This record gives sequence, C-alpha cells and structure tokens, in this order.
Amino acid sequence: MDKKHELLSRLQQVICEHLVVDPDQITENSTWMDLGADSLDRLQMSLAVEQAFKVEIPHQVGERLNTVGETARHLLTLLAARKPIFNIRTEEATTYRQWAKVSEIREQVFSAENGFAFQPLPGPGEPGVWHFLARDENDAIGTLSVVDTTNDSELHRRFRLSFDRNDRVARYAQLAILKPYRNRGIFKILFQMAQNTVIRSQGFTAEWLLYPAALAQSSALAQSLGFTIEAPLLKTEFGRCRVLIRRAPAPPQMQRVEETAPTVETCPI
Repeated sequence: MDKKHELLSRLQQVICEHLVVDPDQITENSTWMDLGADSLDRLQMSLAVEQAFKVEIPHQVGERLNTVGETARHLLTLLAARKPIFNIRTEEATTYRQWAKVSEIREQVFSAENGFAFQPLPGPGEPGVWHFLARDENDAIGTLSVVDTTNDSELHRRFRLSFDRNDRVARYAQLAILKPYRNRGIFKILFQMAQNTVIRSQGFTAEWLLYPAALAQSSALAQSLGFTIEAPLLKTEFGRCRVLIRRAPAPPQMQRVEETAPTVETCPI
C-alpha cells in the first residue's frame, strides 16, 4: 500500500469514528455535505484530523478543503514538508541574544501568522518572570514563559480566577512554536523544562494559562497533563480562549485527613 492509500485509509477511519458513517460511503470525491457534516461537524473533524495526523490545519485552510480527497492531498503535503527533528534541547533564556530569539518567534507566530496585537513580556532579569527556548540543533523553534501572578489579584479577577490565600500561582504565557514543529510534542518539552526549573523549585501550587477555546478540550494539557478547563469563554488578545488550571495535589497527610472527614451537605447556589 502506497503512502496516499495508507493515509486515505487512516482518514476514512477518523471520518467513520466522528461522523458515524459507513466506510463504503467515503470516497475521495465525497464532500463533507455528502457525509452529512454541518459547520460544527467540520470544525470537530478538523480538530480530530489534526490530532490523528499530528499536523496543524488553520481554520481558513480547512474551510477550503471540501472533499475527502482534497483533505488527503493537503495532509500528504503537510507531512512531506514537515522538517525532521534531530536533537531537541531546551534552555533558559537569560541573555539578550536569547531574548531576541524569543521575541522573533513570537512576532512570527502571533503577529505575522495570526495578526494578534500582543503585549511583550518583561525581558530577562526581571523578577518573577522566566523564559525558555527550544532548539533543534542550533535553530530556535519554540518558546514559553512562566510569570509569577501570585499577588496579581486584578489579573485573576479579569480572567475570573479564584485561588486560595496561600497559593503561589504561576502563569504559562505566550507559548509559541514555529509551524514546521507544531503537533510534535515540543510544547511538552518546554513545559517539562519549566516544571523542573521553576515550578517545583519555586514552590508554586497552582498553574494556569489561556488556551484557544476550540482546541482546549482536545489538548494534551486537558487530556493527559492534569489541567482542568474553566467554564467562562473569554475574549482575549489571542482570540476566544478558556483558562486551563492545574493545582498541586494535597500532601499525603492532608489527603488522609480529607478521606476520613465526615461528609457535609451543602446548599447549591
């Protein structure tokens, strides 16, 4: 089986699972309308295809892919153009040369690609802010920052966040990865670097970030990394987002106390 037929077979399987249609109905010439997909179904299908094939399909591109064959051919193009990853390493960005790379990546991803008018974060050396770079060999390919928002009650109110008085709160901010490296697990590497370098050593007990609303439910953060999705849909400088939060588990002693405590009924509000 050649690459095209193998990919088409996988695509048909994804379509069957999400649109609940008979495989015999799915041909290269099938349109999404033929398969009974409305606009919401198409959005969900696009997300499912991105997850299955580890690619990124911008919304405006997905809208132009009207048949199964067009989608398959676009996937083949994306997979063929994807740059192989050889030697990913991460580093804390503490110099202005590194900071220039951080800024360059964010300008490319946020401004040039998406048209976001974002506010740059404070640079290296500012208290309560840490910046990280991911590199493939010597090429800077991704960046993530951590910001201590523990005492920023105004920011927390703006995003409808509530934390305990004793929480130390960290925000993951302005995650940006260059297009050829997306959906390749780079963000997990950056998050792990932030965890090892800052989150544990600084004693943070709550972590949060803004995440595109349409992708929040299917993200690895929600699926496997323990983040919960907050209900409010927020309009932000990065479009419609939801807040994802992860809290440190209670110490074992506290967990035992909670498990043996009596149940108390409360009134719903």
